[in-house]
Amino acid sequence: MQVVSPLAAAQPLWLVLVSNFVTQAIAYFTVVSIVYVVVWRWGRERFRRARIPTTARADRAQFRREITNTFVTLLLGMLSAGSVLALYASGRTRLHNNPTSPLAIAAWIVGALLFNDLWFYCWHRLLHHPRIYRYVHAVHHRSIDVTPFSSYSFHAVEAVLLGAWIVPAAIWLPMPMAALGALQVIGLANNVMSHLGYEFVPRWVLRVPLLRWTNTATFHSLHHRDLRGNFGLHSRIWDKLFGTELPDYERVFVTRSDDATTTRDERAE
Repeated sequence: MQVVSPLAAAQPLWLVLVSNFVTQAIAYFTVVSIVYVVVWRWGRERFRRARIPTTARADRAQFRREITNTFVTLLLGMLSAGSVLALYASGRTRLHNNPTSPLAIAAWIVGALLFNDLWFYCWHRLLHHPRIYRYVHAVHHRSIDVTPFSSYSFHAVEAVLLGAWIVPAAIWLPMPMAALGALQVIGLANNVMSHLGYEFVPRWVLRVPLLRWTNTATFHSLHHRDLRGNFGLHSRIWDKLFGTELPDYERVFVTRSDDATTTRDERAE
């Protein structure tokens, strides 16, 4: 998701969008590269027990493909950003800078995340339709052993569809501007976490009523292995509601292993 502050509307649109793209690209690749070096390189043996089981392994070709796709995704993200900027400048959004309490901002962030989650779930599930999947979403699913660089590795059509949720949100929801920056940070963190390939969320979250509904790296990694379920972005809510959650998710999350993909040596440990 890319968000441009409408406060920049006084500048030429092209300059704002180019500046936003450069900022987004630098921030994204800096964060993802640091996470990759720490978890996948420095932590390769240190975090071995947190590694999510998979039958595939990422190779250099996958990394090159993911980085190329990410640049396309970030470029197309400017369409959503530009749309919000143009709509705000013409007075057609409900975004505002009125004084808002921290609690109200937090409530708007939660509400916008749920809206984004439902938007993502619906489009994501549609993109898995057999007549559509191989033309669009298959690009993302070429990464079976997901890495931090898989986070924004999308087909151009998918990049536009998934990033466009901010346009109706800006039109329909009287959101405070302060919520937009937080949503951007949360969105990036969630995407990287979902494609981390390692599970660091403690097992006890399944015993906490609210936390158990949040997404995890295991939840999304299983989706990359089994295309039939786990379509949610931030939460398990919609998968539970519509019956698309993969049945082995909680078992794999708790055991941090899966008999279907665990090697003989790993079982013996």
